Amino acid sequence: RDCPATHKALDSIYMTDILHPSLGKLTSTLQINFMVELDWLTMNYEATKTDHLPLVILYGAENPDLASSNLASNIRAVRVKPKYPYGTHHTKMMVLMYEDGSLRVVVSTANLVPDDWH
Repeated sequence: RDCPATHKALDSIYMTDILHPSLGKLTSTLQINFMVELDWLTMNYEATKTDHLPLVILYGAENPDLASSNLASNIRAVRVKPKYPYGTHHTKMMVLMYEDGSLRVVVSTANLVPDDWH
């Protein structure tokens, strides 16, 4: 549920904060999540000028946008179908690779949909 009081909290971050170049120059990213809204996700990459980098998306929920053969050439999406449709733990994680060889792992509680990132 949305909590407007946290929108401007100093300890709240948005997807663009995670992808921001001030944290290092990204070379590629892996997004692992059950629900993904592709337009919203790519908008965040565009906003940080990282939309040209290799992006692998592992997702669970059926998603025609991600299953499409019309994905940008730098995006690869693979559906990982859960054995049980309900009550199954699903990871919400990002792996970010940087030019200096470092790696950042982000574990979140948010799906990659706008309502989870308010």
